[in-house]
Amino acid sequence: MNGNLSDIELIRQVLRENNPRAFEMLMQRYSVQVYSAALRLMHDEEDAAEVTQMAFIQAYKQLDSWQGGNFGAWVTVIANHIGLRLLEKEKRRRFRTGASQPYGTEISIEDLSEDLPDEGYNEQKEEQLQALEQAVAQLPEQEQQIIRWHYYEGVPLQKIADRLGQTENNIKVRLFRIRERLKKKIEHGKDN
Repeated sequence: MNGNLSDIELIRQVLRENNPRAFEMLMQRYSVQVYSAALRLMHDEEDAAEVTQMAFIQAYKQLDSWQGGNFGAWVTVIANHIGLRLLEKEKRRRFRTGASQPYGTEISIEDLSEDLPDEGYNEQKEEQLQALEQAVAQLPEQEQQIIRWHYYEGVPLQKIADRLGQTENNIKVRLFRIRERLKKKIEHGKDN
């Protein structure tokens, strides 16, 4: 199989031909991105690996609901939702039991995921993600790169500033302005 196939072509092969190798290629293409986002959220390598695996399983189950856009971002959003649900569930259990140990020491991620509902991917969140991806695609290339580095790859602001020859404060201001423009673009799109 050619490694140069687009995400759309690979997804078509999974859906039409039930080709598991095509989905493996998607996983290889985006696993680092999804794992990095999960690690930032979970602060534990094993938990991040579990969240990453769960996200790709969920994405595979819901693949027919993917409506285009950035596949890696879609799986990353799924991973974030899974991670947040797991952290919230752990927080509630710690509160009920009065546990004082740090997160992750008394409950494993496997314990938390056992009673998670196997719900489908939220259609409203999918629509929001699609709107966000379209708005990001309309940004100038350098602003798209800043968004990719910071939100998709987890590059710290200081490193972004160094890459662009700017100050960290300048990047903070740019990110704030970019987010405001994205918000307006998305809200404007809803009014149409």
